[in-house]
Amino acid sequence: MVFVEQTFQSSSKIWKRRGILINQCEFIGVSSIGILTVAAIFMGAALGYQLYVSFEIFGAQALVGGTIGVSIFREMGPVIGAIMVTGRAGAAIGAEISSMRVSEQIDALEVMGVNPYEYLVMPRVLAGALMMPLLAFIFGGIATLAASALACGVMGLSWPVFWAQFRLWVDYAELLHCFVKGMSFGASLTILGCFYGFRAQGGAMAVGLATRSTVVASCLTILLLDYFWTMVLPIRAATLGVH
Repeated sequence: MVFVEQTFQSSSKIWKRRGILINQCEFIGVSSIGILTVAAIFMGAALGYQLYVSFEIFGAQALVGGTIGVSIFREMGPVIGAIMVTGRAGAAIGAEISSMRVSEQIDALEVMGVNPYEYLVMPRVLAGALMMPLLAFIFGGIATLAASALACGVMGLSWPVFWAQFRLWVDYAELLHCFVKGMSFGASLTILGCFYGFRAQGGAMAVGLATRSTVVASCLTILLLDYFWTMVLPIRAATLGVH
């Protein structure tokens, strides 16, 4: 908690580090689009196939489009997307910060009067919180297209039926889930990467331990937060007062 408090106390000076913030947005967000695209295509196609086969047993193939939209934007997009970003960017942050700690570069920053939380932590945390919702929406869009291509182009479901059900069931509540979960997941995985990096002590083994701890703790935190937000956020748009 002290680490988080010191991190957000330095947020008022983030404009001074806007160059670092932009670089981190590129590293966490733009550079993750490729791996998220590949993951979304295969996850969406697998989901489209399994749902079509399962619903065909009950003659409910028409519900495939709505079910895919809700499951992707409410759960799969933010959760799977955040786990992929954790493996690519979160682990790298943990390794980078821990390397700076064991090589005493962070100590050198403090000697020079540079706040390491302002210089190293806050730009990464803010970049994660800003970019992860966008990545979650990108993941959701690509996964939905892949699922529709499989269900309609391969399995024979009608395209108009798929998209009509998708528009019927995917509303503001799904978008709210995707946005809020994405923002909290992005902030969490970057905070944990910096936290374990700052705690590193020793040599190369400490770097490996910090990287491993970052990935494990981030994945568990993402799943915990996913459960929390699922219980807290509204299920349908009507509860938001949106019609």
